[in-house]
Amino acid sequence: MAVRCRLGELFHQYVQQTRAQNSFSSVISKRLQFLQSSENLKRSSFQFPLHQSDCHAFAMAQEGQTVHGGVIATVVEDATTMHICANDVRSRKAVTTDMNLTYVGVGKVGRTLQIDTKILKIGGVLGVAEAEVTDITSGKLIAVGRHSMMFVGEDGSALKFAQSLNSVFDV
Repeated sequence: MAVRCRLGELFHQYVQQTRAQNSFSSVISKRLQFLQSSENLKRSSFQFPLHQSDCHAFAMAQEGQTVHGGVIATVVEDATTMHICANDVRSRKAVTTDMNLTYVGVGKVGRTLQIDTKILKIGGVLGVAEAEVTDITSGKLIAVGRHSMMFVGEDGSALKFAQSLNSVFDV
C-alpha cells in the first residue's frame, strides 16, 4: 500500500486552485514540479524550468537573458508555503509574516532551478522554512531565503477549498 504524502497532496491542490482562480501563481504552477519530501516531511525538493517569459525587462539577449527576481521569489514563496502548511498537523490556513531572499547568482533562460526547502520550526502559531535555489546545470547557488508564516483560521480550514474542487475537477 502506497503511503500518501501530505506535501504531494497540497501540491496537487495548489496546481488546481491557482488555475481555477486564475491567480498570480498560475504561471508558476504550470511549470513547478514537486519532486519529493524526505526526513519525515522536514525537507522537500521542487524544480522549475526557466522560460523567456520569466526574463527581466532589461535583460539583453547577447548577455544571456536573466530571470526576473520576482519570478524566483514567487517560486520560493509557493514552495515554502506548501511545505510549511503540509507540516501543520491542524491543517490551518497560513499567511506570510516575513520573507527574505538573498540573490547570489542569476537564473538564465533555458536552465532549470532546483528549490530545496527545509522546515526550521513548526509551532502553535508560526512556521518557518528555508530555501536554497540552485541552477541544476551548473550547480551554482542562485538564491537563499527564509519564509515565516502565521497559522490562522480554524482547524481543517486549509482543506475547505480543496474539498470544493471535487465538484469542479476530477480529483
